[in-house]
Amino acid sequence: MSDNQAPELQLLYLFVHLVNAGSFSQAAKVLDMPVATVSRKLAKLESVLDKQLLMRTTRKLRLTEEGLELFQRYQQLIAQFDALASGTCADKPEGTLRIAAPISIISMIFIETLNEFCECYPDIKLHIAQSNEVVDLIDKGIDVAIVGGTQPDSSWVSCSLGVLDYRLVASPGYLRKAPVFNHPQQLSQHKVIKVWPLFNWSLRHPDGDAFYYDGPANLTLTDLHGAIRATLNDGGILYGPELFCKQELKDGRLQVLLPEWKGEKRRISLLYHQRSQQPLKVKLFIEFMQQRAPALFSMD
Repeated sequence: MSDNQAPELQLLYLFVHLVNAGSFSQAAKVLDMPVATVSRKLAKLESVLDKQLLMRTTRKLRLTEEGLELFQRYQQLIAQFDALASGTCADKPEGTLRIAAPISIISMIFIETLNEFCECYPDIKLHIAQSNEVVDLIDKGIDVAIVGGTQPDSSWVSCSLGVLDYRLVASPGYLRKAPVFNHPQQLSQHKVIKVWPLFNWSLRHPDGDAFYYDGPANLTLTDLHGAIRATLNDGGILYGPELFCKQELKDGRLQVLLPEWKGEKRRISLLYHQRSQQPLKVKLFIEFMQQRAPALFSMD
């Protein structure tokens, strides 16, 4: 190895870790060096190669075509070097997997499956950030995000898990005391419970009629678990995902109203970083969730 090659390999090592980290700040933590040093060394590598490797937009990184080619060429080599240097097996499922997800969907749909994943892979630690706010996935060092509806960042790969069907539901106790409810227009005569993320909603009838509700609510929440409990307690009519109250519908504690009127379909997806070589912990989690998704989203 020539004297010039060693410094260049060090810069390549930094470049691969920077891409894997997804941001300068995360790379600085991984490499234990100041952010300014990471930026300076990347600029030096681009100068040595006479190529732009990354496009910088705010705190996020985008690989150029030349950068992607370089990353693909050296990523596996750097991963093998790290495994040898740390004395660990490259294909051992371990480490911390950081997941971002809305509050309710973890506790009401996925928690048992996540426990099962932890039992299958005891050396992978799950750190779950639950929030209904849009999270900067790269800035927060997120490996996988569970999202509903529109994908927030097109630079991430989207993998569908299932679809939530939204319906109007209420308890028999509420309906016994409430005015007759034969058409969505009569919602104005009823107590209404609104819950994140659809505070206003659309309903469609097979004959082509449509109805949009943006009226008042007696109770507005950001937590579906609380909204369902309020509905069970005769609190009013809730517009929410049928899956979240599957058991309550089966045992008759809640019932679907105006079943011929269909609500929105909201897709639930996994998002993960677009890399040529995914960390094993991420691959295993994605495969695990995909295998169990049909049962998780079934109404049977």
